[in-house]
Amino acid sequence: MKRIALSILALFVFAGMAIGIDQVYLTNKGAQIVNPGQLHTNRGAWATFDSATASAGDEPNDLAVGERTYALASAAAEGGDSKILFLTLFSPERQNWNRLAFRCTGITNDQQIIYQMYKGTLGSAAGTDCALVKVAQLTFTVGQQVSLTATYEYADTLAVTKYHGREWLVSSPASDLLAEGDVDIGNADVIVMVPTTVPCNCILEVSGY
Repeated sequence: MKRIALSILALFVFAGMAIGIDQVYLTNKGAQIVNPGQLHTNRGAWATFDSATASAGDEPNDLAVGERTYALASAAAEGGDSKILFLTLFSPERQNWNRLAFRCTGITNDQQIIYQMYKGTLGSAAGTDCALVKVAQLTFTVGQQVSLTATYEYADTLAVTKYHGREWLVSSPASDLLAEGDVDIGNADVIVMVPTTVPCNCILEVSGY
């Protein structure tokens, strides 16, 4: 009889724990309430990387090994290499991003546009410096699919040369379709893009999730 009573008690305890777990809700880094028992995906809209258009000519050199810090790259950009692009991930939307996806548009068909990608971890919006790690080289070739930006067309091929970090997921369909690549950025909270080859005006687009 005692064993039966203990079994019934254990059953009620287990049921109570299950109900309690189902009601546990946590907050993510963006202070959004989430249920840990459900899958949550933050889908960022496509936007221009650093709100900038790269113009043909006068491309910056790639960062030398002695320049690969956030402070030095920022100084280079302010000192004349203004085409160096920066993206920080401290806003409520962006700080939940684990992966970044990239597209590119240009104004001239069949032109190759090349970006050198770096990542770093400032730790907070108040951070002023960190090491930059060269992640990859992205080579886009412009196709003819129209974009939302007048006169610009999407790249239809993308070749990624990986130097560090996770494997890339690359869609490079050619045939005037839309090329895209995305990668897990680990614990990075700042991304730096250096457009080393810009034969025509172009825009790098980014989205996160």
